Amino acid sequence: MSSGFSKYDRKQVSQSRYCYPETDVLINKENISDAKALSQFEADITLIRQYELEKEEPVKGRFGVTHLKRIHAYIFQDIYPFAGKFRLEDISKGSTFFCRSEHIEDNLKNLLSELKSDHYLRGLELDQFAEKAAYYMSEINMIHPFREGNGRTIREFIRQLALYCGYDINWSLIDKDTLLNAMIAAVDKDYKPLSACIKKIIENK
Repeated sequence: MSSGFSKYDRKQVSQSRYCYPETDVLINKENISDAKALSQFEADITLIRQYELEKEEPVKGRFGVTHLKRIHAYIFQDIYPFAGKFRLEDISKGSTFFCRSEHIEDNLKNLLSELKSDHYLRGLELDQFAEKAAYYMSEINMIHPFREGNGRTIREFIRQLALYCGYDINWSLIDKDTLLNAMIAAVDKDYKPLSACIKKIIENK
């Protein structure tokens, strides 16, 4: 499942530093220059890495900035040189402008400090957990720390957070368009659709 924000609009400069010259194809370790071929390769490899995260738990952390980076690095280690690194250029999608690149780390630190103050959502009833998880999921998405792969990284971060709180999330249970629409609604601080999505895919209710 991709994030729905894979293709970005870059109005300030015509060429992304992350793409091959005169293309919008991301520079990758396999040197794949065809967009469709790269998309398929990325989907296949990241599916394997996400499965490993779910079954083998190779990445653990304390739900801070480093934890988020490690998740991204693991999922995209085979594909992109920027795996685990914050983006260094500004991006947007339609009318949605994500956090300016120079403010990513500070904003993430503040947000994840808030999560720590919330005791990482531990001890919350199902409805409360889903509401709070939707908030943090949306806020991380609005920061959009990576040049590509934010959706998959954020979902894994929230899945691990849910496990820490005793909830078992299965993202495959939600339709990707339903989730995308919920994420779009959350851009305007309407977290109810996203909260409903999270509640729906918790298997151990």
